[in-house]
Amino acid sequence: MTAGDATDDAAPAHRRMDRPAGVAAREHESFPDALRAAITASGRSLESLRRRLEERGTPVSIATLSYWQSGRSHPQRSASLRAILHLEELLQVPHGHLLDRIGPRRKPFLPHDELTATRLPIDHPEAERALAELGFGSLHDVVDVTIHDTLDVDHEGVARVRTIRNVVRAAKAGAQRLPALLTLDVPSGESAQFQAVSGCSVGREVSRPTIGVFAAELVLDRPLRLGETAAAEHRVMLPRDLGSNQCIEYYLLREVTELVIWVRFSPERLPARVESYSDLAGTKASSPIRLTGATSVQHVLHRVGPGVVGIRWIW
Repeated sequence: MTAGDATDDAAPAHRRMDRPAGVAAREHESFPDALRAAITASGRSLESLRRRLEERGTPVSIATLSYWQSGRSHPQRSASLRAILHLEELLQVPHGHLLDRIGPRRKPFLPHDELTATRLPIDHPEAERALAELGFGSLHDVVDVTIHDTLDVDHEGVARVRTIRNVVRAAKAGAQRLPALLTLDVPSGESAQFQAVSGCSVGREVSRPTIGVFAAELVLDRPLRLGETAAAEHRVMLPRDLGSNQCIEYYLLREVTELVIWVRFSPERLPARVESYSDLAGTKASSPIRLTGATSVQHVLHRVGPGVVGIRWIW
């Protein structure tokens, strides 16, 4: 079985926003002045901004924020520029209000796809179509921060339950929906069932058992404020007549802070060999995982994506 939960760990989709009171448009305002004015108008402390940037996967120290305000240093690396994009959201200033003031000589090339969502990292038109039917296009309302994906395999070697916990942040005010996607390499003809565990409910679904594509809309317990984070957990009860499974995959649209894939085998049937694998930015890699004395294996990655990450095994 190859299964993936479609997520978008992209930098949030930026949109025009009104300036908060006290932030006036100054065409020739320098980057330090614009940043300092926006922080003052927001009423946020540097420690608060540091925490929120870390939650979004773009950590910046208090000292660096202070240097940027004073003009002692300017953001130059791509990671720093991504942090500026998040600062624009946290400070509720228009997209480009800070970034455009860094200056062409200081501002390195920032790829366009850092600012927008993308397609699934696999060629699967039916999966894309299922997500589109649920209203999930190229940009999503929330983006993933961390993902924990657990698969339980029974004594016959058949995957029975997949449990996924996402910590997400809102890319826009009022965000409440996130997509879930499951694809099967060898369809059984039976349906999978999405079930909410905590922090969300299951909304609309698309089920195509004959081709092994299942998608669902997960609705968070409440709408989020811009930049706010929330945890949601759901499970997928897999088709009962699946054959013996040999892999699990997670599809990453963007970089996430942490991805954990955990496969739990029945003690009555353990695989002969297990390995982790990935296809990230066109680079494929694999590594053996020892199962000696254990009944489960984990693959933990930080700052990973976009691409495909998985665990596979041989009976």
